[in-house]
Amino acid sequence: MRSIVKSLLFVGFLALTSQSVFGQGRPTVDLGVRLGTDLGGDIEDEFLGVDARIGIPSLPVVINPAFDFYFTPDPVDFFQFSVNALLALNTAALPTIAPYVGAGLGISRFSADVDTGFGDFSASDTDIGINLIGGGAITVGSVKPFAQVQLTIGNPDLVTLAIGVHAKISG
Repeated sequence: MRSIVKSLLFVGFLALTSQSVFGQGRPTVDLGVRLGTDLGGDIEDEFLGVDARIGIPSLPVVINPAFDFYFTPDPVDFFQFSVNALLALNTAALPTIAPYVGAGLGISRFSADVDTGFGDFSASDTDIGINLIGGGAITVGSVKPFAQVQLTIGNPDLVTLAIGVHAKISG
């Protein structure tokens, strides 16, 4: 598991630092926060997350790393780290709304610590799932509100609805 995460981080680092990738211009970076809920998956709790959108001019997709922390009842902790690729849909009829679709990987981490009275019990699990995403952003000004639905197929399964806002950091 650690080797997969290290490999993904290394490939991402190479992509972001390679001069050939930036040949057509500077990358754009938007950073934001989001609030959401798992509507019908295995967790069914609210979450707070951070969400970035990294646009590299020579790529047809926007790279979307995200981290969501779920407000699960004690003694359970759950979070998900995702890396997705988002493809903007061309909608000339809606000039201020930018719909997108995407897919990626979600790394989910579950842990629980319980004091049984006879000692402590701990359990944890990390799994990788496939993310499928659809959403839209309002593109007026430098602050962009957005909403999206994400389906994560894996263990656990998630069906999330999130709203948030991005601000341009660079580009």
